[in-house]
Amino acid sequence: DTRIKNTLASLNLKAAERAIDLADASSALSHVRFGLQFVGDTGWSLCYEICLRLHEAACLANYLNSSPDEVLKHFEEIINHARTFEDKIKANCIMIKSSASGNIQGAINSAFIILNQLGESFPSVATPEDIQNAIASIREFHCDDPKEKIMNSPELTDTKKLWSLKL
Repeated sequence: DTRIKNTLASLNLKAAERAIDLADASSALSHVRFGLQFVGDTGWSLCYEICLRLHEAACLANYLNSSPDEVLKHFEEIINHARTFEDKIKANCIMIKSSASGNIQGAINSAFIILNQLGESFPSVATPEDIQNAIASIREFHCDDPKEKIMNSPELTDTKKLWSLKL
C-alpha cells in the first residue's frame, strides 16, 4: 500500500534527520536508503516533499561521511527533480561545502552565483572604494551600542536572506 510506504519513508526521514543532528552519518545514510526504497521510482511524483528531504539528508550525510561522489549523485537528483529554485538551495549549499575542499575557487564562484540568484549582488572585482564603503557601513551599524542594537533588531524571517547568510 502506497500510504504505508510513504509513512515508512517519512519515519525513516525523521530518523535520518535525527541521526544527522547527532553527527551519526552512518545511521543517517542507512535510514535514507530505506526511505528511498519505500518511495521507489515514483517518489518525486507521488511524495515530492519526502523525496526532496530524503535526498537533502543523503547529501548532508554523505558530506559528513566525506563521500563527495555520493553528495554529487544526490545533488544531481535534486537539481533534476526539484520544482523551484528554493527547493534547490539547501542542496546547493551542501554541494558548495563539499566541493570547497578540492576546488575552493569553484566553490566561491558557485556561492556567488547562488547569492546573485537570491538577490545579493557583489562586484566582480572589489575596488578599494567598495571595501571602504562596506567597512563604513559596518562601523555605522556598530558605532553606538552594538549589543543593544543587535539585541533589539527584529528577527530575520526572509528565507532568501537567511540562506544568503548561510552561504
